[in-house]
Amino acid sequence: MSTPVYTVSSERSVQHVSDMMNELKIGSLIVLENGKTVGIITSRDIRSSHPNRIVADAMTPNPVSILPDDFAWDALVTMEQHHIERLPVIHEEQVVGIVTRETLQIKLNQIVDPLTGLYRAPYIQQIGEDLLDQRQSFHLLFIDLDNYGEINKLYGHPVGDDILVEYSNRLRAATDERDYLCRYAGDEFVVITCRNENDATRLGHAISQPTTIQNVKVSASVGIANDNLISDFFTQSFRELISKASLLSTALKQSSPYDTVFIDS
Repeated sequence: MSTPVYTVSSERSVQHVSDMMNELKIGSLIVLENGKTVGIITSRDIRSSHPNRIVADAMTPNPVSILPDDFAWDALVTMEQHHIERLPVIHEEQVVGIVTRETLQIKLNQIVDPLTGLYRAPYIQQIGEDLLDQRQSFHLLFIDLDNYGEINKLYGHPVGDDILVEYSNRLRAATDERDYLCRYAGDEFVVITCRNENDATRLGHAISQPTTIQNVKVSASVGIANDNLISDFFTQSFRELISKASLLSTALKQSSPYDTVFIDS
C-alpha cells in the first residue's frame, strides 16, 4: 500500500481536489467529515464532475476497504468484483494507506507462473501458514503428474508444456472459491481446500482420474493431508505437511495409479 494518506474535507471543491492531485501526483483522496472517513474521491470522479461542485457530491461514499493483513490476491478479487481501481486500507477505523490495482498486479505478477498463469509456491505457502496459525481445518492435496518425464522424452518439451497448460486449466475448472491452487514445481501442483472431508475426497479423486490431452493419456497421483488424520497437524510446519503429502504421491505412483492416498499419523 502507499502512504502517507492524503485527505480532503467533503466541503471543498472538485477543482481544489484536482489541484491537490496534480500537485501531489496521486489518483485519489480520502474524504473526511468532522474527522471521520465518509468517502473517497478519485481522478475518475473528477473527470465526470463540474469543477465547482463540492467533494460530497462527487465522491464515492462508504468506499469498499480492506485490512492491512488481508491477502493481496483477495484485495484484487475485491477490486474486480466492485469494478474499482483502488482500496483504502483500514486499521482500527483509521485509513492507514491506499492500495491500487496496478500496484497489486505488479506484486502478484512476481509470484505467477508464466507458463500456466497459476500462482507459484510462495502463494500456497502463505495460505497454508495462515490457516495453520488460525488453526483452521483444511485439506492439502499434493498433485504429481504420472510419467511426465516420459511424456517429454516421447513427444518433446513443447508438447509437455502444452500438457501442463491444459492440465492447469482443468484444475482451475475443478476448483472453486473454497480452494487455493498453485503450480508448486515442475509437474507438481498443490491445492489447499476448505471443503468438507467428503467433498475434498471427491476433488482428489476427480483430479487423479486419467484424461487425454493432445492424444496423450495424462493422470496424476494425489497425496492428501488433513487434521482428521494427523493428530499433531497444527504443530507441524507447512513445509513438513507438504513433504509428507509429496512423499505419499510418490509412493502412490509406485503402487496404485489413478487413485488418491491420505496421509495418516
